[in-house]
Amino acid sequence: AVAQLEGTPILVPHSTNDGVKDLLSTLGGGTCIECENEDIMESMMVPTAMMGPVYGLMRQSRDFLIKKGVPAKDASQMVGRQYWAMVKDALMRCEDPDSLDDLIEEQTPGGLNEQTLKNLEGVGFLNSYNDAMEAVLQRIKGETD
Repeated sequence: AVAQLEGTPILVPHSTNDGVKDLLSTLGGGTCIECENEDIMESMMVPTAMMGPVYGLMRQSRDFLIKKGVPAKDASQMVGRQYWAMVKDALMRCEDPDSLDDLIEEQTPGGLNEQTLKNLEGVGFLNSYNDAMEAVLQRIKGETD
């Protein structure tokens, strides 16, 4: 992501040198988050390890479509573009700490998205995701291998 100037560099401690923050902001496409301490920085590193799971979900969606008879190229395009649209919605509102809650609340009551979220919550998917993030944090902190 940083290679395309789209990542999110993090800096600890707060920089007294504007040049360092400016450099990192350039690498982050205009964004650099300064962390108050190393514990916060380590926690902020966890989402960077969630790329594999996101791609895994995308692959599941693509493979589902292919099994239903959708040509592989069409399935790949549909999934990639749909996830891009979802992420773009979140990115456009990310300055608001409540934006992800708002995006969930905007789902049609009784609709397919609401159903899917409830189904995944019901089987513990989101709790498992949280467990995976905790495991990543433990590894970052050097508590596990």
